[in-house]
Amino acid sequence: MAGGKETPRQKMIGMMYLVFIAMLALNMSKEVLSAFGFMNEKLTENNISTIEKNNQAYTNLATKALDQPEKFNNLNTQAIQIKTYSSDFYTYLEDLKTKMTADLDNKKDYESMDKTAFLDEYFFKGDKFTDEGRQFLAQINGYRTDVTNVLGENKQFDNILVKRFSTNAVTNRDGKKIKWLDYRFKGFPLVASLTNLTQMQADIRNTEADIISNLLGGQLESDVSMTLSLIHI
Repeated sequence: MAGGKETPRQKMIGMMYLVFIAMLALNMSKEVLSAFGFMNEKLTENNISTIEKNNQAYTNLATKALDQPEKFNNLNTQAIQIKTYSSDFYTYLEDLKTKMTADLDNKKDYESMDKTAFLDEYFFKGDKFTDEGRQFLAQINGYRTDVTNVLGENKQFDNILVKRFSTNAVTNRDGKKIKWLDYRFKGFPLVASLTNLTQMQADIRNTEADIISNLLGGQLESDVSMTLSLIHI
């Protein structure tokens, strides 16, 4: 009856329905948490692979600097600076991830990583940032600025660096501007934030790869172009 009281049977059915919906939400949540965890594993594997490739590229550039210092010394100096800044930032993020998971007995029990407390307390204090939150932002902004300064007149990576390491406020779907740190990390499950940081580490390694490839390839293309010019003379 419309507007009438529910019978005990209707109440029981309603309660069972709510429990069923809650169970569906819980199961979906666990699936999502696990998906984040598996994504984090895959990103970690890719980061290890990219590090190995980058180290080989650094070695190749260093060798060329020894063999042809007039052509490659300056490029190798830039590469060493890029490597230092990248390693320092990468290590900072790795240390942060270690702190986030320090109290976990099983680092791969992703379904248990649904709490938001760690970074909510580590980065935020009410509507403001903690010292750690400000340091995190400084690390990101410092890396972007340092790499940009090393590249100097080579501006082709400016947009990439801004895209990968911007901390500007973000406009959400409702058109409201939200602080970047809030938008990316406030209220997120631990495993999601962990994966977010691993993706940032991937951005660091991919940035290194892009830049070193450009430094090495640009000089080689210049050499080829000069050779061809001499042939045509």
